[in-house]
Amino acid sequence: TPEFRDWKNGQFKMISFCAKKARGTMARYLITQRIDSLEGLLNFKEDGYAYNESLSAPEKPVFTRKGV
Repeated sequence: TPEFRDWKNGQFKMISFCAKKARGTMARYLITQRIDSLEGLLNFKEDGYAYNESLSAPEKPVFTRKGV
């Protein structure tokens, strides 16, 4: 399950409204691009989000963005 975090008050935080919107954007990306692998998912770069390897765990990819 991917996690989406936004930069707020000097750190990355999960903001539920933004995360919900990002999950929908990712779902659309996965369907339109026909992504069927974890590697394809990690290439997601929409709405300013990008994969953040330093915050991610093997089964929990984290996508971050700055400047909402």
